[in-house]
Amino acid sequence: MLVAASRPASTPASLAVLTRRYGAGAPRVVELIRRTGGCTSPIRLVGESIAASASSGEVLARRSTDAEAPGFVLTECGNRRASRCPPCSEIYRRDAYFLVAAGLTGSEAKGVPASVASHPVVFATLTAPSFGAVHRRVVRGERVLRCRPAGQVGQCEHGVSTQCLQRHAGGDLRIGQALCPDCYDYEAAAVWNAAFGSLWRRTVTYLPRELAALARLSVRALRSQVRMTYAKVAEFQARGVVHVHTVIRLDGPDGPETAPTAWATAQRLAEAVGRAAARVSVTVQGSSGRELIVRWGEQIDVRPISPELQNGGVSQTAVAGYIAKYATKDAQIAGGLDRRLRYLRQIELADVTDHARRLMSSAWSVSPRWAHSFGFRGHFLTKGRRYSMTFRALRGARAAFREQADPWLAQVRAKAPGSDVVIVRALRYAGSGLSAAEQAIAASIRVNEVAVSNRTAAWALRAPRPGSAP
Repeated sequence: MLVAASRPASTPASLAVLTRRYGAGAPRVVELIRRTGGCTSPIRLVGESIAASASSGEVLARRSTDAEAPGFVLTECGNRRASRCPPCSEIYRRDAYFLVAAGLTGSEAKGVPASVASHPVVFATLTAPSFGAVHRRVVRGERVLRCRPAGQVGQCEHGVSTQCLQRHAGGDLRIGQALCPDCYDYEAAAVWNAAFGSLWRRTVTYLPRELAALARLSVRALRSQVRMTYAKVAEFQARGVVHVHTVIRLDGPDGPETAPTAWATAQRLAEAVGRAAARVSVTVQGSSGRELIVRWGEQIDVRPISPELQNGGVSQTAVAGYIAKYATKDAQIAGGLDRRLRYLRQIELADVTDHARRLMSSAWSVSPRWAHSFGFRGHFLTKGRRYSMTFRALRGARAAFREQADPWLAQVRAKAPGSDVVIVRALRYAGSGLSAAEQAIAASIRVNEVAVSNRTAAWALRAPRPGSAP
């Protein structure tokens, strides 16, 4: 679907406001906002950039924000959350896609050998256990089934029916809400979210052991033949607990550059993942003092990844897109908040469901710092060291590309041919966010960016494929 490129009606008035405020520097402000892609909360920096010769240390040129209108520069906030900054989260999503895809298909340009495309790899989904009955949307093929059918008629100890005959629509707000809040174990759910990182680390520790057991080898002997690496993303379910989608790949003993031994197949890796997930657990103490055992739920799905889509496998590009999609999400998709809570009273005043409120209250007892995300305190997207390139490398490549288009740097390099130019930036924080007029300009830029992206995608769909008739 195409989105029309239309500017908000307030844009001309916003330009007039900027002109009164910045004078001749107003066009420069608009250009700075455009360079951030319409970032919703860009960071203002002041200071200077110094270009020097790497060989002699001679200062070749200086550029100060005080010498140019409007007296500052803007840089993106870099927030990965789509609810906070759509432009920056879109950049993060694309970086996440390339990071995951490079580990599946290989990319010589990004430092990942193309041979990894032939290595055994699986896509696994590990979920949390049940903490109580919740409303759910059950779909079988094209049919939407009843939430809790008549075969489960009864009442809990609090007199609440355990039956729900509704066929919940996709956007039904009751999905994920507890049938009986008094029966639902909110403390255990919050503790599970908080211990998610520890459970994952233990899973990664036990996985090579299970793989070695299947091959009838010791762990030391296994490491001389096979190395394991992964990329994972945590996703919130509607009930407010996280589960994990992960890509797990087997390499040779020296990493991605070498192939694993012949017995290390995707099927054997899938079996090892299932055995490790069923075995691992972490024992923690809840806020009430009771001992809780944190382990994975019964719903575990492990599938091989292959370009041919054979034997029930999933495609490489689909997996990369799937993981990148959830890398920009947060607890808001489960009814939580995207900002930290400073005091307990905020939970009572928050515009959330009763289920989310009780879960945040339990998470506050576990870890107040992470109550807004139901106790989950880890990174949403993580990977093994040898899986592929890093986010830092992708951001560095993007910064280098921007530097090539900087006319000031082009003039500096023209003055010092044959010598390496080092840029030293002495910039300091001077504020963040946009005024009302600047926000309107940023909104119009975001609308135009989406329209251009949609037109490009539509053109690509209409364009004939190689080898097809025009």
